[in-house]
Amino acid sequence: MSSESGVSKEILNKYNLLKNHKPVREGLYLGSEDDKFYVAKSQEEIYELTALPYYVWLLCDGEHTVSEIAEKMSKDVEVKIEEVIEPLVRSIESLSEVGLINIEASAK
Repeated sequence: MSSESGVSKEILNKYNLLKNHKPVREGLYLGSEDDKFYVAKSQEEIYELTALPYYVWLLCDGEHTVSEIAEKMSKDVEVKIEEVIEPLVRSIESLSEVGLINIEASAK
């Protein structure tokens, strides 16, 4: 994959740093309403996720690498893997920032 594939060098670099990690989801699924999904990190911290971050959160089971997650996403939505890398990396970054996934404990 290269920047010619439409993935920026910055995102590609981040993906390459993450691809062997096995992220672990944190928090508890509370339910959904319309196209919003609610995940609680604690009683005080409840997050409203849209479909993509929620889907990524579900796939972060600690058993699969980011690379495997990208392959699954690509297959599930029937697009080239290059097309899922940016949304995947951005979702992982956002979920990690709020503590809904743990990447560091999953380093290979």
